[in-house]
Amino acid sequence: MISLSFRVSLGLGAMLALGLLLGGGHAQAVDRTCAELQAHGIELAGARDSNPAEGVEQGEAALRAAESMHPRCPVGEAMLLGGIATNLGVLGRQAEAGQHFERALEVLGSAGAPAQRAFLHRGLGVVLAAESSYKDALEHYLSALSASQQAGDVAESAKTAANIGILYTELGDFAKARAYQQRALAGFEAADSKPGIAGTLVNLGAVAAKLGQHAGEAGDLATAAREHEELLQTNRRALELFAELGNERGVAYAESNIGLALDRSGRPQQALDHHQHSLTIRRAVGDKGGTINSLLSVASTQTSLQRYAEAAAALDEALTLIPEGDYSLLSEAAERRVALAEAQGDHRTALEAQREVTRVLGLQAEADQLARVTALQDRFDADHAERQIALLETEARVDELKLQRQRLLTRLSLLVAALAIGFFLMLLSRYRMGVTSARQLAIAAMTDPLTGLANRRHMLELMQAEAARGNRGGGPFCLLMTDLDEFKVINDRFGHDAGDAVLRETAIRLRDALRRDDTVARWGGEEFLILLPVCDRDGAVTLADKLRQCIAGEPFLVGPERQALTVTLTVGIGQFQPGMALEDCIKAADLALYQGKQLGKNRTELSRMPQQHATPPAPCA
Repeated sequence: MISLSFRVSLGLGAMLALGLLLGGGHAQAVDRTCAELQAHGIELAGARDSNPAEGVEQGEAALRAAESMHPRCPVGEAMLLGGIATNLGVLGRQAEAGQHFERALEVLGSAGAPAQRAFLHRGLGVVLAAESSYKDALEHYLSALSASQQAGDVAESAKTAANIGILYTELGDFAKARAYQQRALAGFEAADSKPGIAGTLVNLGAVAAKLGQHAGEAGDLATAAREHEELLQTNRRALELFAELGNERGVAYAESNIGLALDRSGRPQQALDHHQHSLTIRRAVGDKGGTINSLLSVASTQTSLQRYAEAAAALDEALTLIPEGDYSLLSEAAERRVALAEAQGDHRTALEAQREVTRVLGLQAEADQLARVTALQDRFDADHAERQIALLETEARVDELKLQRQRLLTRLSLLVAALAIGFFLMLLSRYRMGVTSARQLAIAAMTDPLTGLANRRHMLELMQAEAARGNRGGGPFCLLMTDLDEFKVINDRFGHDAGDAVLRETAIRLRDALRRDDTVARWGGEEFLILLPVCDRDGAVTLADKLRQCIAGEPFLVGPERQALTVTLTVGIGQFQPGMALEDCIKAADLALYQGKQLGKNRTELSRMPQQHATPPAPCA
């Protein structure tokens, strides 16, 4: 899903009564007064909509000059840092942008005007929201809102309200998102701020786009059509204002959203013109994130128009721009590749692309797991440091008592004995805590945190061990690759909390239905992999059908109203034979699962690979 929100929070240049132009040329920071430095920082922030790379270059030069001034001007330096950070964010360099904003707030300290504090807090909130740190982003937005209200600045308050609305859009609370955007629009209209009005219209369109998408997936076509029309009209109004202001980046966002509205209204040829215009502008201004989103939109529209070569070229270019580790964009690009291959009837390529989606989601899960393990290790290290400090303090106390030995011999003997006992008990307690922490670390490294099942890494270790046993004459075993059908609909209709509850209940049902020696792991997303040692294909089929019945036979209770929902499972089976590569067995099960999905879902599908029993059959059900 492309980002629809035009973040108006950083464009303060038009708000100043200083006669500064948003996209105009920037004078060199030579012999500037402190007030001029502050104004120049705001002027630099405006470069984000025309030439952000130049904004960064000139801002860094101005900052070096400011740091050599005598006396220094902390407020001016803070505003220059904020201007540089604003442009870094547009260029996709979010980590650097966050560091510059944090440094700016540190340099500003308690100095500066409320509007300046609001500018920096709001800018840092935008960066944190882009990195999905929503709680921290909201804290900075509220700080910015408080500062603007303290100053009685209606326009600045409106900018922060718009950003809070964007945050609620990302979180899926569309009622609050629309309320904050309407509050922002009223503020901008009261201040007669055309840039703010235009940006907020784009943001209101973003809310309409989300609501229209959800209504369409729920089958409410009337609501979907109404929201899509709202998306179209708000962005057409925004486009007129951005064009009047000469704001190229704003024009690009509005064009992209108009294209989305036309796509959803079944007018792909008209949509393509708007997407391509948006792409041209975003390339020209160096908006990396916007360029990626436009390329993905172009690819989808070209696919709808059956222009498959052009769609593939757009996806290839997008992949060269997506930053390493941005799993959300990588999975989105892979999903577009699946849609393109399926539109061409190329099911093998579609399967490979679907595997890439699963792989990227797996990498995301592993990254999340690593972060949790690292946090546990940090806590363990902190406990260890506390033990060392306590030990040193106790030793110092013992040395002090030794100096009083001659005068307090009797009392000291009793005191030393008490200290020794207490010290022993402390060490014993700390040792037990260390053993417990180490055990928790080991379990966390092998376990999926949501379902409590084995994770992907641990399952690979178990399968490798089973393959080694099979190659030593232990006979075949089977893998069941399972996937919940239509799981995305559950998330979209009931929310991700309900989806997580379904995954946890699925894990319990699968685990309870298996044999003692079988292992089930969460392979990625709503996909589960089951290892059946000493088991042939017939037994695996019987067990797979039993598992499907366990899932479909009793409804799942989801949502706050505990609504009954029937969930089904598709199973693909692969059998390992001695001498076979483990990866081939996994691929066989994965391909069988894909074939089962293609043949109608809620079924068991065997791998089409030829099977030969090296040992007598071992039914496992």
